[in-house]
Amino acid sequence: MTAGNVVDDLIGQGLLEECGPAAEAAPRSPIGRPPRNVRLSSGCELSIVELGVRQTAVIAQPLACDRTPRRIEIATPRTAASLLDGISRARQALHVQRHGFVTISVPGVLEPETDTVLCSPNLRLIELPGLLRRIGELWGGRLCAVQEIQALALGHQAAGNSPESFVLVDFGDGVGGAVVAGGQLFQSTLPMSGELGHTAVSGNTRRCACGAEGCLETLVSRRGLLKLFGDRTKQKRTSWAALTGRVSERGIEPWLAKAIDAAAVVIAGAINLVGTQDVVLMGDLPNLHPEVGPVFETLIRKHSLIGRFARLTCVVAPRRRGLGLVAAAIDRVLLADPDVASPLGRVPGALRA
Repeated sequence: MTAGNVVDDLIGQGLLEECGPAAEAAPRSPIGRPPRNVRLSSGCELSIVELGVRQTAVIAQPLACDRTPRRIEIATPRTAASLLDGISRARQALHVQRHGFVTISVPGVLEPETDTVLCSPNLRLIELPGLLRRIGELWGGRLCAVQEIQALALGHQAAGNSPESFVLVDFGDGVGGAVVAGGQLFQSTLPMSGELGHTAVSGNTRRCACGAEGCLETLVSRRGLLKLFGDRTKQKRTSWAALTGRVSERGIEPWLAKAIDAAAVVIAGAINLVGTQDVVLMGDLPNLHPEVGPVFETLIRKHSLIGRFARLTCVVAPRRRGLGLVAAAIDRVLLADPDVASPLGRVPGALRA
């Protein structure tokens, strides 16, 4: 009866819907309600904003994640007013208003208790106090803010077939990491973790946007790789298309191999610290060439202790940030107990199914 009441409540909220006849194979009991088949609602859409260094996306994401999301992308403006205006226009064009809240992914160091971005070296704009809350007001004032790499980790976990523990590293406009241990997303006592991109690389003298010198992401972020490519080809102006074309034609040349090795050293240090044997790579660098993933695995094994005596896996996976944000919204907003603090943690079983 309790389960039935919960299901009725979720159906009333539009989160579940009945689907087809009840399973005839199930034995009927004279006690209790007749069986019903239910699924995540096909008509319910969540609102998502993915704040990015180059592009910002506003997405109408179906709660039933097997359905195609609707999205509008805009070039990320340089001012808060322009960003709010662009997001507002996209929200109106998508016509998504149900539930009155929005889930936002942000690059940088996020303090979720206050919905404040403490530091975002590659997108300083979002450090403006109150900006996330102003975005939330476009949907009625409620928001669920998630650090973007943690959203990727939740999405990878929710997609199924992921190990119980893994280190995820994403290479994009920056380089970030996340740790899942025993099925739980690792949460530090500080509002930051997984900042692998800001680990110094010996011999690297490049100045990072964070203000330090020698950070890993100055070598293997999108911008860092373009700089390496330009130095190698003696070109002042380079493009991502030219870089990918070169790698596709010539494979992993020494300049790229050296950058991969630097990243592998940092990742090996991370798995030595947290004690996991599974690594998940996402983003621009791992997808440059089919051999990048195997080269990473060889080098991480070479530089890590676990590579001396046990199994180590390294896989290249697609980004599933939207799925991770749906998981976070369900966990922290839709199914949250209002009397209990709900840290971002295990992916709901419904999403795993």
